[in-house]
Formats: sequence, C-alpha cells, structure tokens
Amino acid sequence: MPCGYALCCAFLPGDRYIVVGTKAGILQIFDIASSSLVEEVEAHKEAIWSLCVLPDKRGIVTGSADQKVKFWQFELVEEDEAEEDENSMDTSESAQIPTKNRRLTLVPTRVLKMSDAVLCVKVCANNKLLAVSLNDYTIKVFYVDTLKFFLSLYGHSLPASVIDISTDSTLLVSGSADKNIKIWGLDFGDCHKSIFAHDDDIMGVCFLPKTHLFFSCARDGSIKQWDADKFTHVTTLRPAHHAEVWSIVSSSSGMSLVSSSHDRSIRVWEKSAEVLVLEEEMEQQREKEADMELEKEENPVVPGETSEEIGFASKKTVESVKSTERIMEAIDLWRTEKDKIVKSDEDLHPLLRAFKCKSPVDYVLEVLKKVKPSELEESLLVMPFHFATDLLQLLDVLLKQQRNVELVTKCLLFLMRIHHNQITSNQMILPTIDRLKISSTHVVEKYKDRIGVNMSALTILKSRLEERSADELFTDATDRFKKKEKRRKGKHKGPQLV
Repeated sequence: MPCGYALCCAFLPGDRYIVVGTKAGILQIFDIASSSLVEEVEAHKEAIWSLCVLPDKRGIVTGSADQKVKFWQFELVEEDEAEEDENSMDTSESAQIPTKNRRLTLVPTRVLKMSDAVLCVKVCANNKLLAVSLNDYTIKVFYVDTLKFFLSLYGHSLPASVIDISTDSTLLVSGSADKNIKIWGLDFGDCHKSIFAHDDDIMGVCFLPKTHLFFSCARDGSIKQWDADKFTHVTTLRPAHHAEVWSIVSSSSGMSLVSSSHDRSIRVWEKSAEVLVLEEEMEQQREKEADMELEKEENPVVPGETSEEIGFASKKTVESVKSTERIMEAIDLWRTEKDKIVKSDEDLHPLLRAFKCKSPVDYVLEVLKKVKPSELEESLLVMPFHFATDLLQLLDVLLKQQRNVELVTKCLLFLMRIHHNQITSNQMILPTIDRLKISSTHVVEKYKDRIGVNMSALTILKSRLEERSADELFTDATDRFKKKEKRRKGKHKGPQLV
C-alpha cells in the first residue's frame, strides 16, 4: 500500500485498520482487507514520531516534533453513495440505489503543549498515566484524565527515543542513544537501575505482558532480554540480524516477538519450552567478553620509556591461549600414562587412539606440531614453569629418537631463554639440561653435516646444469647463424637471364 514517509504505525482495535504517522505530520488510515487508503487527517505541522492506542480502545494519542501531544477519538462517519443494482433486469436504464457506507475517521479531543519536540508517547495499561519522552533528555509523566504534571524522569545523557510501561503500570523502561537502558519506578519517579545494554544506539524496548521481563534492540544488530526486577541480562536472541534492528514488538500473549531490521528482514521469535539456565548464559557472556578483551588487549608503555621492548614482548591472543591449554593437557596426559603398561591398542587412552599415537610422547609431539609456527613462542611463553620442566624431559626423549629435530630444537632454545634463571637455580633439572646439551649438539651437528653435503651436491648439480645450458645455447646460436647465412646467399644469387 503506497503511503507517505512513515515514521510510526499501529493496528487499530478489531485488526481491520492500521494508522500510519508520516513525516509530513499526516495520519493515514488504511483498510487492510481492501488495501486502500480510507482517511487522511492533517494532525500535526511537523513529523509524527510516535503514536499509541489508548488502553480503552476508543482512540489514540500522538506525539510530534511540533511540541504537541494530541488525543484522538475514533468515529464512524456515514456517507451516501449511488450504487448500481446488478440484479436489475432493465439494461437500458440502470437503477441507482442509494446506500450508506460507514468510514472510520479520527476526531481530535485534547492537546497537550510541551516544552520541546516529542520523541515517544506511551499510556499505561490502567489508562491513568501518560509518559512523554522529550528532546531535552527528560521523560515527563502526566495524568491522563486531567493532563496535570506528575513526574519528571531525568538521567539520560542523550534523548530517550523509546519508552515502554509494564502491564501492572509500576515500571517504565527507557532506551537512549547513550547506549543505556534505565528502569524507573512510576510511584516516586526514582531510577531503579541504569544498564549499559548495547554497543550502539538503542532503537526499541518492550515489556512482555504481565511480567517484568523486557526486550531491547539496537543498531548493533542484537536483541537482548532483561529482568527488570533483578536487573540482570537474561539472554541474547540468536542468530542475530545482519544490520541495525529498528523496532521490536511483543504479541498480546507474550509467546511471540517480532523484530524488523535494516537487513530487509522481519523475524518472528517464538517462545520455546526449553529451560533457560541463567548461570550458563552469564558464563557464556563472560567467556565472550574475555575473548574480546584478549583480542583488544594492549599493554601501554610506562610514561618516560620508549615503546621498544627488551624482552620477549608479544600480544596474547585467543588462539595462543588455547594452544597453551592443549599443550598443558597433553603434558598432563603424559604424566598419567607414561608408567602404564600397554599390552594392546584397547588399553591406550581414548585421545591416543583418536590421534593414532602409540605412546603419550607421540601425542605431545602431535599437539606441538598442530600449533601454528607464528603462535608457538607465545604459547610457550604463558606456560607455567612446572609444565616447562616436564616439557624439557619430553624434548630430551624426542631428541634421542631424532624426531622432528627442527621443531624440538626451536622449543628447547626458547624455553632455555625465557626460563634461564629458574633452570640454573634448580638442581633437579640440571641432569636433564646436561643430557639435552649433549643430545642436541650431537643431533644438530649430524643434521648440519647432512645439510652441508646436500648443499654441496646441489651446488655441483647447479654448475653442471649451467655448463650444459651454456653448451646448448652455443649450439643453438651456431645453427641459427648457419640458417641465416644460407637464406642471405640464396637472396643475393637471384634468377639469371639467358
């Protein structure tokens, strides 16, 4: 249905009509069944930012940027129309039968003048209080019957663009562009709690009927549920929208929630029978926040010092922490399984069978090989010292078996550098260090000799290939010269005349 620049809309009682508030200050009433425009009312001089159906279902209230709040009453207006009688047998003269149609319209009843532009209006369920959010960062509360001032709610650092009132008319929740949600009591106008709810502007809030649970949505694309009594975050609806969420609304039964987004989708969320454990949701939220902190963590330089670090400064990442945990788990498994006697594959630990390893030492080596080379040093850096001592013993075994010498030597040298003081002062580790010194020197010299032989062989092969390619180039050049001379002689000889 074509309409003006729509800013707000609502279903009218009976669900036969909808009313739309436009940027031009016009209220448009549409018939849903016929998809036609029924009535246009010039309601305000400027944009209509909000409208609300009164709880007694006899009218609506609108709020506009022209600093006015207006009350409207529904009326059915009768219209006479001449309608052609299709059942008439006289085809030459069509009979005109006068009929009366009833058209819905809006009649203004009262006007409330405000001190600033109106962003949102809401009437509580008992039809006693009217809440008006203004552009001066405040929320004014009035009595509906007399329009007398009752409360002023202030505390937002930016205008509260959305508000909602609980079904029992005791709580009001407001959302603002300052990314905060505030929960107010309508008895004394005190702020019960201020919650930093989203990472961007809050675009919508709505209470679930007959509860103090409410939902909020924002430009960050998320929809969250909150408990207004315990002031806790209950859950975040997933999968989230791919763009800004502009509005949310709950069904009258509270079993459904509808959200609309800038990703051009409208989603319907149904309440499920799944039991929601609040502790688990909070734990997942804490883990997510911890991961984000690890990714964004930056250690500032002490004032007066340069940014150049002397030691092994590195940035801790989520992947490096997970790699460290896997290495530590593998070392723990080696501690428990190294003395066990294994008679068959069935006696092996399930992890060893999963990685197709015959011994715990093989499993530790597989874990080390799966760590990314760029994150290996960061993973070893955050490892506790008592795990590093066990890893040194494992590296000694791997060096004696001459397995993956490059990786093992890299881990050994790094551990020796970062734990040098603790290793030299611990007498229990010195025998292991002596064995590592002998075995590493022997293995590295052996590989060094092998690499030297291979490099010499490659140098000889390179020289032979260069000689062969030079001979071929000379031969090709000689052949091309002969062919060129032959063509030149044939050209100069030419035909002879007799």
